[in-house]
Parts: sequence; structure tokens; C-alpha cells
Amino acid sequence: MLAKYHHFPPTHDSFTDPPTGDYYETLIVGAGGGGYHGGFQLSDSKRKALIVDDKGNLGGNCLYEGCIPSKAVYITVYLLEKTKKIAEKEGTVEVKMVRDIWEKAVDHKDWVQEIRYQQHIREILEHENLEFVKATAKPTRCCEVEVQSLDGSWKKTVKGKYMLIATGSVPLKPPIKGSELAIGSEDLFGYRTDYRKPGRSFVIIGGGYIGVEAASALSRISTDITILEMLPQIMNGWDQDAVKEVRSTLEENGVKIKTNSKVTSIERNGNQKTVYYVDETGQSKSITTDEVVMAAGRVPYTEGLETLGIVENRKVAVDSHMRTKVPNIYAAGDVIGKYMLFHSAVKESTIAAWNIIAERPLYEMNFRSIPVTVFTEPEVSSVGITPEEADKLAIPHEVVSYPLEDDAYAQIMKMRKGWVKIVIEKETQRVIGGLIVGEAASMIINEIALAVSVNARVKDLGLLAHQHPTIFESIDRAAVRCCTI
Repeated sequence: MLAKYHHFPPTHDSFTDPPTGDYYETLIVGAGGGGYHGGFQLSDSKRKALIVDDKGNLGGNCLYEGCIPSKAVYITVYLLEKTKKIAEKEGTVEVKMVRDIWEKAVDHKDWVQEIRYQQHIREILEHENLEFVKATAKPTRCCEVEVQSLDGSWKKTVKGKYMLIATGSVPLKPPIKGSELAIGSEDLFGYRTDYRKPGRSFVIIGGGYIGVEAASALSRISTDITILEMLPQIMNGWDQDAVKEVRSTLEENGVKIKTNSKVTSIERNGNQKTVYYVDETGQSKSITTDEVVMAAGRVPYTEGLETLGIVENRKVAVDSHMRTKVPNIYAAGDVIGKYMLFHSAVKESTIAAWNIIAERPLYEMNFRSIPVTVFTEPEVSSVGITPEEADKLAIPHEVVSYPLEDDAYAQIMKMRKGWVKIVIEKETQRVIGGLIVGEAASMIINEIALAVSVNARVKDLGLLAHQHPTIFESIDRAAVRCCTI
């Protein structure tokens, strides 16, 4: 399984040895959020577990090339932009300055990854009931795994009572001629990436959350960025008001967005690359650019799992207890194809471990309470039931909102674009969803997610004295607009 990376993360010498035992209560395949958090829970409960992962460390794709490194780069560029706005600097920030900052941001990303990888090594060694092996893992049946070193010098089959599948996801590779010429998240944000001096122009294939996040960050170092999206709109499935906010900001920053545009091929053109596509009128067109970024999304990694009988529609099917249809096999994280988010994987993994410890389906995953964020400028976050879903489900509801232009913290940060919306079930006054566009949306959404999770009423949010001046005050400002005595 995989074992091909530009640079491997740091590991511990002992992790390259074969498994010391022949039997473990739980075999965990994959050490991303869907694997290692469950492993820690099992170890803390004195349950012997084995984790096998080809990277040789914890964190999966999130730490290696995804959420952690990309946000480390994004926040560095973001702070430069905020300082400029607050200082009311005339004109735009010089592109050369931002390009220099980008290289420093990549250095910062490397530093963050390094300290987290070293932290994870310490955490593994602290869990005496948990064994970690850097190797490939091939499940052969329930519950048996063939573990092999990356260089092929040793191979061992181990057995267990339970199995937790957490193999994650891989980038989607659309059937585009010349797609190997495009770069992806590993090139941009991967551990110790060699890609430190990005080009001056970019074509981004894909207008989903990965594509618009990349465009938002790269637009700070280039004035020539084009998103090619084959669907009628970017950010498919998101609230249209939120999409409009993101699109307008991208376009203000010089990003050209072409929807209903299907890429047919990519060719090398000297030191540049030419992308050929069919536009919304059916005409064949092309764009020549310095770099092409493939951002077509990710798919569950199920290679080698078919023999277990747990794969359905190219993902591992689970119930709310994280059980597959095969007794004693659980799954968590991207491989189940639900929320491909680290924080979701962590809770799925934890619930799987708790049910293994309880030896019965006692704990359930509340997928409605998982917050989702697109880290663009402005950020867009959502949780629970949207107004459109409430309509489809025939749930009587109302939506209360508060504009961030009136919020003190947003004014301090000079980021007044956006709003907070709370979706409330009319009969019970329970908070059933929320949508936020604007400064720190990724933080604010967690409070609404908690309200959804515990069935809180909108009055509960309105009665909470939020710290002043923080942007969290926008939540109770929206909530009190609903409350009646």
C-alpha cells in the first residue's frame, strides 16, 4: 500500500522492526486521525494494539501534506494581508514581497511539521500497550494482516480479535492526458517539499474546496490565476450566498473563474504548460501557464480491502457505531467516504475504539455535528442542517443572522465582510445548524456545532456572556434576535 513519498517524515529506529508479537487485540491499518486516536484510547484502556503505517509516523495526509502544512502557509500570508489592511497601506502589497513571504511560510510549515512529528514519536513511546510499525499492511481476512517492510527485507503475518481500517484517501486522478505534468498538494505543502519558488501564473483544475483554498492562497503571489471547474458553479453543494462571497473575493484578488469548463489535456510548452479545455459554449480553448495545480478532490483508498468484503461503492461502508458489515472490523476516517476531515476522523476513530473496549455497539457518531470549513478569504464554515435541507426534510424552521460589519472584533481586524446564520427548529427552538462567512469562521462554528451536538436551544446561546471584544459575540447577537419571552 502506497509507501511512495518525496520525503518520509522522521521516525524512530524501533518503528522499522517487525511486529514483536503474533497476536494483538486490535490491528490498526493506518496512522492518520482515523487510526492513532483510537490506538491511544485502546492503549489507555490496557488493550494491546498494533498500528501499521507506511509513513513511519502519525498524522496521515493531514500532517504530511494537508490541513496542517497548508494552513501554516495560509496563516503566514494571511497575517501579512491583515497587517496591510489595518495599517491602511496605500496600493497593493508588492508581489515580490509576498513571494519572499511564501518561501518563509514554507519554512514555517516545515518547522510546524517537524515539531509535530517529534511530538508524535514521543506520544507513541509513551503508550506502553501500543506498538507502531513503519511498513505496508495488507489485510488478508478478519482479523489478519500481512505486514512487510518498505524495502522488502522482512514480512510477518499478525492476527487479532478486532481490526480498525483507517487507510485514508488519495488524490482523485481524472482521465486527463498529460495529468502527470500537474502538481498537487504534496508538491505545494508536503513534508520538506522541494517546491519552494512557485511560478507566477497558475491554472487550478477543480473548483471544490481544495481548488478555491489553493486559489485563495496563491492569489497573494500571482495576479494570473485561473480556476477551471467542469460543474456550473464552484464549491458545489455549498450555500449559494456563501459561494457568492467567496467568488467575489477571489475575483477581487484577480482570480479568473471558468465554470462548465472541462479539461481535456495538458502539454508541456517550453518552460511552461498549456491546458486545453472545452468551455461552456462547447468551444475548444487553451491557457498557457507556469504551473498547473490538480485539485479535483480525493477518494477513499480501498486498495487491497476488497478481500475483506467491506467495500461498497468504492468506500468502506460503516454504521453509526463505525462497524462494517463484517463482525469485529471497524473503519474510520477518509476511507469511509463521509466527511474527509481530520477532526471527523479523530472522533470516528475514538468511537470505534470505545465500542471495541465495550465489546458492544454502545457509542454512536453524530455526523450532523461535524463542522466543515473552506479556508478561503473570507472563511466559510457550516454545520448541521442547512435551510435548504430543512425545506427538503419538511422541518419547520427559521434562520436568524447577524452581519459581521457590526461586530467589534471584525471592525478591529478590518474584516467586516460576512455574517453568522443560525438555523433553528421552530417547535423546539433547538439549534439544528449554522453557517458562517467571515473572519475566524472556522473557530466560531465550533460553538454552533456544540449546540447542535447537545440539542441546545437558541436561548442557551443568547444567554451566554461571550467574551468582549471577540468575534464570538456575533453568535449571541444573532441568537437574541430569535429569543422571545
